[in-house]
Amino acid sequence: MSPDTLHLLGALRRIAQSLDTYSKTIEHDAGLTLPQLLLLEALRSDGDAPTAGRLAQRVSLTQGTVTSILDRLEARGLVRRSRANDDRRRVLVALTPRGRSLLGKAPPLMHADFLRGFAALTASDRAGLLDAVDRIAALMRSVDTSISPQASASTAA
Repeated sequence: MSPDTLHLLGALRRIAQSLDTYSKTIEHDAGLTLPQLLLLEALRSDGDAPTAGRLAQRVSLTQGTVTSILDRLEARGLVRRSRANDDRRRVLVALTPRGRSLLGKAPPLMHADFLRGFAALTASDRAGLLDAVDRIAALMRSVDTSISPQASASTAA
């Protein structure tokens, strides 16, 4: 494995650990998982009541995952789903007053120190970082997921 690959793997591991740690903080403080909070924030920032599909695109989760998360949020009374008046096949999602209230008390999606540091970067540096992270995410998505981890490990050995 090349030194660049090892460096990248280490950096990705540190990012994953930071996200995991902050996710546990959110769960402890707000009683929400990071994906649940992400969906609630997306609903708050969306002026209209979006469909689950539109939410899935906005937060980069599969529609099935979003549907499962919405089931749990709806059971807790944080969101409500309703049929669109113009097309009864479309199901729209909206925050409830209880959901808005919980969001008002929830921690931010990202740690304040990170947000301050990111905001302090130049617009060009922020754009470059976002492009690099998007490219890494695209490369990681392009990996053939049909190969099981055990098969990958045995072929690598």
